[in-house]
Parts: sequence; C-alpha cells; structure tokens
Amino acid sequence: MGLTTLELLIALLFVLGIMGSAIVAFVALQRHSTEVKARLDAMSEARHALFMLSQDLSQAQFGPATATPKNMFMGANSPSAQGNRKDDDGDGKIDEEVFDGKDDDNDWQSQDDKHALITPVLRERPQGYGFPDIGDSHVDEDTRFGQAQLRFRIPAETTGSVAEIYYHITTFDGEPNVLVREKTTSGVTEIGPVAFNVLSFSALFWDSNAPAGPTRTWLTSWDSTVMDETSQLVLPVSVALEVTIYAGSKKLSTLPPNSPLETVRLTTVVNVEAALNDAKYRRNSLP
Repeated sequence: MGLTTLELLIALLFVLGIMGSAIVAFVALQRHSTEVKARLDAMSEARHALFMLSQDLSQAQFGPATATPKNMFMGANSPSAQGNRKDDDGDGKIDEEVFDGKDDDNDWQSQDDKHALITPVLRERPQGYGFPDIGDSHVDEDTRFGQAQLRFRIPAETTGSVAEIYYHITTFDGEPNVLVREKTTSGVTEIGPVAFNVLSFSALFWDSNAPAGPTRTWLTSWDSTVMDETSQLVLPVSVALEVTIYAGSKKLSTLPPNSPLETVRLTTVVNVEAALNDAKYRRNSLP
C-alpha cells in the first residue's frame, strides 16, 4: 500500500526538522570553535609578550659609565578612560580600577590577602602582607586599559657592548595595536612585533629605596636619569606587568562603538637581577 500525499509531507517535514536541528547544532559548534580559537590565539600572544618582556627585564643593567645618560631605566604609564567595558570581577562596576597595585574601589578585606605563609615566620612577599597588593583578590581585577613605555639597557650579543631596549604599542606594517620591541646596538635599530591586538600594556615598579611598610608601594613611573646613584638604587628591584589582548572572533575594527570586548589579560612580576645583586639593595624589601 502506497503512502498518501499527506503522509509524504509529514515524513518530509520530519526529515527537514532533523536536518534543520543538525544544521543549527553545526553552526553553533562552528561558532564556538571559532571563539575558542580566537581566545587561544590571544592567550598565546599574551604569553609570548610576557616571556619576551621578562627575558629582557631580568637582564636590565646599570651603566655603562661612558654612556649618556650613565644609567637608563625609564618607564611611564598612560591610563585610558575605559577598559573592556565588562564587569570582570562581578561587583556590579565596570572598569573601576587602574593597574597600580592598590585597592582603587575600596573593596579589599583581610581575607583577600594572598601572600602565602611559607613557614611559621615567613610569608611570600612579606612587604605586601596585611594591606592591598598585587595578586590579592579585589586588587586590579577590573582595570582600565593603559599604554606603558619601557626603555632600558641590557647586555648585547657582542661581549662588552650594550643594547637599548624600547617596548611600546604602535602601528606596525599597517596593523594597529601592536606591542613592538626596538633594539638599538651601536646606533643601529631593529624593530620587531612582540604581540598583536594588544589593547593594554601596563607596568609598575617596586622601589626598594622607600621606607618599609604600607607607604612603600608600586610606582607607576620610573626615571633613573633623575636619581642619585650614590645613595639610591637606580634600577627597580621588580617590575609588574599587565598585558591585555583582544580575544574576539570578529575583527576589532568592525565592532560597534563602545561595545563590550572579549579579552585575555595576563600579569606577572619580573625581578631585575642587577638590582638584587647591588649593595644598595635592602634584603628585606623585595615585594
């Protein structure tokens, strides 16, 4: 017995329904895959940036005495008016903090302190225990973007010579928002990209010259050229870094104005070896 026209239509609609559901699921899976890839790519960019910065900053050096200026370590931050326009810390506020190592929105409590107890008498980074500090909960978790510039010297590949390193965000080969590294050796400058889609690059500097206690904080700028090397340690002992990369699947330039941005944000702290080994470094002042 053959199928009636009505039965054929019902069967066809059933098949189309299954196919439609499969197509919707496939499109959703593909969209999710694209979003995951964009986030992984952003994570890779951020990790590479912090790796390069850490490698260079750990080698920052004094002198040489024949150079002008004699010592060069300069860092400055230019904070933006907004960040990714999302509530990253779930407190109902958006972009309420600046990357400065402080509790800008006054929501830090004693239980937010993350300075681990290593032994009964020793804590990790004891100079930051008991008050808001980088790494604590509710400190620098929902930050506005920034544009830092770092300039310092490291040993060059040629023995006895030095290289001047300059990190900043600029346009590179027509591509905006690129963190670049400029390396100048013997008057010759090489420029190369470090990370793409960089929405924010910020740096803080730990000043071991300041008295111990809550008054010793992370500085948002550093200029060794105006410091007295006879009484001060002209290199920061540590540099805190923050890099934020755009992690959306759509091209950044196509997004509507003031729309929330998908981002990946990574931070780290780098110790400057030359400062740690200097006689003027106070051993109890490491952050």
